[in-house]
Amino acid sequence: MVPLIMFVLLALAAPARAAESSAFPQGESLFAPVLADPRRVQSGLYFYMLDGQPTADVALGRSWGMERWTSGGWSWQWDVEGMAYSRIYITGTPSTFETIDFFGKLPLEIRRGRFSAKLQLYHQSSHLGDNYIESTGRFGSYFSVEGFRAQASFMAWPWLRLYGGDTQLVHTIPALHRQILQGGFEAASVENPLTHDVLWSLYLAQDVQSQEYNHWNPSGDSVLGVRLTGTQSGRSLRLQLGYFAGHSPFGQFYDVLEHYADCGIIFDF
Repeated sequence: MVPLIMFVLLALAAPARAAESSAFPQGESLFAPVLADPRRVQSGLYFYMLDGQPTADVALGRSWGMERWTSGGWSWQWDVEGMAYSRIYITGTPSTFETIDFFGKLPLEIRRGRFSAKLQLYHQSSHLGDNYIESTGRFGSYFSVEGFRAQASFMAWPWLRLYGGDTQLVHTIPALHRQILQGGFEAASVENPLTHDVLWSLYLAQDVQSQEYNHWNPSGDSVLGVRLTGTQSGRSLRLQLGYFAGHSPFGQFYDVLEHYADCGIIFDF
């Protein structure tokens, strides 16, 4: 119940009449995205070999800032987030669309100095692709979960971020044990000029998650990449290499062990 308690307390602490407020700020601007979390809201494309089969993941997601309040050194921001995350086996024409997960989230971001937190209500549902069902005869099972998630991070040094999180599921189909723990770190270099309007930096990140419904067996995602940022727009493009080992993050295959190295391109808005 830790996520629910934190959500209520910090939401109530948000000022009804803040000294400063602004509508529609950039999403994920108070609590920076967790780079190695395989299911953070993002838009990107990944390629890898899974059991000898060329595979691609396609993520289409966005975080929309709704309103921000600032008072006494604290900042709060409400967002709305959504994402579709799919897996495709590249088998020729047509390729096999295996599965897709849909996410809907209502986060509250908080920041004060080097501390930041993100509290959210979220929903995830998972579905198999029609041509995957036709080719395998597998119909899968209905998978849908809702819960509360609390994440907190601390900038130990300008180049190192530490974070942890706790999730409590409140509704699950099928019936699952309901707690998920998360932790990790991110290290990043300083930004350097690449051209007159583009900066580049390197980053290394590690995320570990452990689900009670998978008997607490940890799943880890390691990423190493370069970020290219436009000095005028503030938008960035990330090119990264990664390695995932653990239980599949796709809901239809949550109890399946996978491991693969991937390369990806991610668009940060």
